[in-house]
Amino acid sequence: MEITLEKKLPGSGQLFLPEPQTVAETGLDFGLILDLTLKTIYYGGRPSARTICERICLPFSIMEGVLDYLRTQELIDIVGSKGVLEQDYQYNLTSKGMSRTQEALEQSLYVGPAPVPFDLYEDVVLRQGIANLDASPENLALAFKDLVLAEETVEQIGTAVGSGRSLFIYGPPGNGKSTIAECIVRLLSELVNIPYAIEVFGQVVRVHDPRVHLAADMQILEEDHTAAITAERELTTESDGRDKRWALSRRPLIIGGGEVTLADLELRYSPISKFYVAPLQIKANNGVLVIDDFGRQLVRPDELLNRWMVPMDRNIDHLVFETGETVTVPFDVLLIFATNLAPSQLGDEAFYRRIRHKVRISDPDIHLFKEILRKVASKHRISYDEETADYLIDTYYKKVGRPFRGVHPRDLFDLIKDMAKFRGETPQFSPAWIDRASRSYFIED
Repeated sequence: MEITLEKKLPGSGQLFLPEPQTVAETGLDFGLILDLTLKTIYYGGRPSARTICERICLPFSIMEGVLDYLRTQELIDIVGSKGVLEQDYQYNLTSKGMSRTQEALEQSLYVGPAPVPFDLYEDVVLRQGIANLDASPENLALAFKDLVLAEETVEQIGTAVGSGRSLFIYGPPGNGKSTIAECIVRLLSELVNIPYAIEVFGQVVRVHDPRVHLAADMQILEEDHTAAITAERELTTESDGRDKRWALSRRPLIIGGGEVTLADLELRYSPISKFYVAPLQIKANNGVLVIDDFGRQLVRPDELLNRWMVPMDRNIDHLVFETGETVTVPFDVLLIFATNLAPSQLGDEAFYRRIRHKVRISDPDIHLFKEILRKVASKHRISYDEETADYLIDTYYKKVGRPFRGVHPRDLFDLIKDMAKFRGETPQFSPAWIDRASRSYFIED
């Protein structure tokens, strides 16, 4: 299907998908739209044409013909109006329409935005891919401004992100491996088009997940992105000409921990609803998928990695429907494995050769640890004191042989603030407050 995709937003590479004006331009079978309209009316409680258009995400130029056809077939009736325009006419099902709707519901309970055809989805994913990310030193510095990491570590991460290939992050716990993934997403500043659902082999697959695909106005904006976001908001008005079957979203970040199983990586079909929900990697397309606590899943590490072999090597994945039909889908995901287990516990050399980049996140040295203390103190608007920092290090690290962890300063300052709130006092970075927080935080053998 030939559809012109334009780059519309100033300062952004986000694709603009024009709104279809005819049934043919939707790329969908007319029968699918009819059934979706009947189900929308069934669940809508005498909805107006305007409401039907909003829920199906198709313009009145298309839905007018659909509604007229359903009326001529005596499947629906006009039962009222909320205004003087045709878009304000309210509709209800006739007895004949109720029978036809029940047949449609037996096939699928899906109600919502009209799906987009798979070939269009495939094209859009490839054209807004992560391979064009700008992981320059300047952008990396901005993305990682809240973390204190060794310069070499940041450079390794930037190289991996710029390649758009798989990344293995390992090292002792508490040094920000999961936070690094969240920082990487800051490099993904562009908005992307995420379909609410796609149509494959006549089946509907729900893709959009509001927990993952965050709306543009939910992101923390940098000053240089404000113009692009302002323009994006102007394009989301009712008359913007954008295909509303696609949500404008931040690039997705999905973090899956020990609960991830092989079943989460396959299409999920409900025999009750009779439609599919996309697996993790499809929801993460054009974004980042983190397998956190790698090695602690119920499935063995080698089984999990073997599942990713073809996607990592060829940037495609294969999904199987209940009917046995297989579809080849794009795999445009920065796949990150993060673990605090020893690499030798997870696999051998051949195992790690399949993962392109490996980065060890080590414990911070004393200089980096103090820099983290300064940064966290500034964030909490608490005055930093060098003598108190030395007291903390000497008393609670050197004397007891405790390794530095990047997460400790954050947790200690949080405890200081909690205790100060309870005591009705002003939090301070002083030996007395460090003693109180440390006794509550550290576990002594």
